[in-house]
Formats: sequence, C-alpha cells, structure tokens
Amino acid sequence: MTEVLKTALRRYPATGALWLGYSGGLDSSVLLHLLATAKIPFAALHIHHGLSAQADAWLAHCEAEATKLGVPFVAMKVEVDCKRGGVEQGARDARYAAFSHKMSAGDQILLAQHGDDQSETFLLRLLRGAGVLGLGGMAQHRGIGTSGEGKALLRPLLGVSRAELEQYALANQLRWVEDDSNADATYDRNYLRSQVTPSLRARWPLNARVAQASENLREAAGLLEELAGEDLSRCGARQESFGCSIGLTAFRDLSVPRQKNLLREWLASLGAQMPEAAHLEQAVLQTEARDDAAIEVPLGERVVRRYRHRLYLTPQLPRLKLEAGEGEWLWDGVVSLVLPGGWTLSPSVDWPSGEYSVRFRSHGERAQPRERHHSQTLKKLLQEYGLPPWLRDQVPLVSREGTLLAVGDLFVTEEGPLKPPIWAFLD
Repeated sequence: MTEVLKTALRRYPATGALWLGYSGGLDSSVLLHLLATAKIPFAALHIHHGLSAQADAWLAHCEAEATKLGVPFVAMKVEVDCKRGGVEQGARDARYAAFSHKMSAGDQILLAQHGDDQSETFLLRLLRGAGVLGLGGMAQHRGIGTSGEGKALLRPLLGVSRAELEQYALANQLRWVEDDSNADATYDRNYLRSQVTPSLRARWPLNARVAQASENLREAAGLLEELAGEDLSRCGARQESFGCSIGLTAFRDLSVPRQKNLLREWLASLGAQMPEAAHLEQAVLQTEARDDAAIEVPLGERVVRRYRHRLYLTPQLPRLKLEAGEGEWLWDGVVSLVLPGGWTLSPSVDWPSGEYSVRFRSHGERAQPRERHHSQTLKKLLQEYGLPPWLRDQVPLVSREGTLLAVGDLFVTEEGPLKPPIWAFLD
C-alpha cells in the first residue's frame, strides 16, 4: 500500500506543502500512518464541523495520534450551512472551503477516499440521474478552491478497498474513531453501504467494474468538453465587462444536445455550479423566443440573457435597494469608489483628482458626448453605445459642480477629462 501512495505522489507531485485531510476515521488514519512511516513531510488538517457531541473528543484523538507520529497538526472549526443540499453537502462544502483557505499556491491536500467510496458515489449519482461527467466518479487529482490558485486535491487510495484498509489498520494496531452517524440508514450513502452494495459485491467485482465504467465515462466527458470548446469558439465566445457572451445565430445552428453541452461547459469554465436539468432545458427553449423578447433564465449562480443577437451569461445582478437620502456618493477621483450592487468606479489614466458626485440615472436625463454637436436623451445614448438593458439603471453618472462629465466607462462630455473612468463589476 505504501507503493500505491508513492506512485500517486510521483504522478502528481506537489510544488508546495503537502496536507492530509484527517478526520480520525479508519481511512484517514491509515493514510496518516502510511505518510508518516514513509517519512514524507506533511501536516495533518482536522476539520471540526460541530455536528456531533463527540466532535471535541475526535479533535483531541486526532491531535494525540498525529503528535505520537511526530506529524504537525492543525485544527479548524467551521460552521455548516444545511440549507442547500442538506447536512452531508453542507459539511462537505464547509470542509473543502476550509481546506482551500488553509492552503497556499502549490499546496496539495490528500484525502483518503477508497474504492468502496468510489462505487458508492457512482451508484448515488446514477440514482440521482447524473450525466457522464457525474458518473465519471471522484477524480484522483483535481484543483481545489478558485480556478488559477494552483491548489490541488489528491486521492491516492481510490484503487484500494475498505477491507484492505482494515487489514492494514489491524496489522499496524492503529486507533481510529467511529462516527455513529455512519450507521444511520436514513442517509443515502449509509443505506447503500449497508443494504445494497453487499449483495452487489457477492455477485460481481463491484469496485473493479465501477472503476472501468467510470474511466469510460470520463473519456466520454472529455470528448464532450472538447466538442463544447469547439462550439464556444465557433459561436464567437468573448469576455464582456459584465459576464461573457456568444453569438446567438451560431448557437441556434447547433442541435439541442450540443446547445446544452455548450452551456454546461460555459458554466464550468466560470467555476459555477451546475444547474438543474429543467433550468438548462428552459434556457435553451428561451433562446428560440422572438428576437425582441427579453429573456432572463437563472442557471444557478448565473443568468442567461439575450441582447442584439448575442447570448450572455452573467452573474446574478443584485437588486438595488437605496434607502431614503441615498443615491449620490462623493468621490475624490483617486481611490476606487465601491457602489451598491457590486460595482466599482476607478480613475483611468490621467483622470484628475477632485470633488466629484456620482449617482445612478433616474430618467429623462440628456447628455452630449464629446465631439457631438447636440445632446440626446441618455436612454438613446445608452442604446447607441450598446449597453445591455439590465445594466442601464446601474451605470454611474459622474458630475462636478452640477456638470455631467462622464457616463460610466462609455463616454465623456466636452467638460470631462480625455478618458472616462473605469467601471467594473466585482464578481
């Protein structure tokens, strides 16, 4: 088993520190012992979820075992949000967020999931109607945290069964804790483990068959990802100041399965959560609405919108709720101004310091961009400059002593500086 660990570490070496996600259970206790006896430098990281009356005792056990092996030990307490996805999902989300928070760029955290866990995950996702990506199972190696941070997660024991881990633990006289919730069959995973997989294992080599199926499905998922990348390119995908967009005409030329595949990959590339299948179906249907129809379909953390023959994928736009007396802000033209709704206004090159007032448009304003011979309604100018409708009530108007100088980053007036300020969304 030590060679299994070393092979995984050679294949996926860490450029920074190595961590172990150490719960104190059988699986992570075996991995702790394997790492320590192989004299691989690492630190054990224990997450205290606060969900069990035994949580404090588990923390003390983990610290004692790590200390006994001379392993640096770190514990973190987290708050679990059970509102979205239940207790299991909430605990997992909190745990992974804590891992990422503690890690630095180049660090890698090892988790002790094994082959039995992989089989259970496959069956759970199958019964929930997952697609090829979900049925590909847990990846042995992947990024963790925000994309581009360079933090990684490694599961070196996916090819090892729970029975093999138990044999190793008993042979090395290891001590571990038992989570009493693992016996609660109201949890889907526990039900599968106690009532379903024993019968499957009695007839078939379950872990081996699931591993082969998952590998096949990962290959299929890879092909779908490549196809989506080609389709995104064909549709002229581009980054916008608020979200990103693709050409609607080219998107409509794709078959419906390819449209949905493109949307999934688009969301994944932004690190967004996958929406429910019904929402994805609705987004595709809405793209066929008449050309002058305004569409707005939420897809998890993002929204599909349409404007001028392009399909936009944008963050959820906060509703502006201004209290009485609010609606105008002072700006010195030097430090970035944070505006309601998640926007910032920053000085562009050569933007002069001074006393500016900033507000959102009301309605009926007129403006005259530099080098224009007459003023027009701001509504018409925003249309002319191609600002999508959902942003028009949030564009900042910059004035000094009652004179309008700039409208967002779209244009300046004759009285304004040479270049408009930088207007950006904090996504």
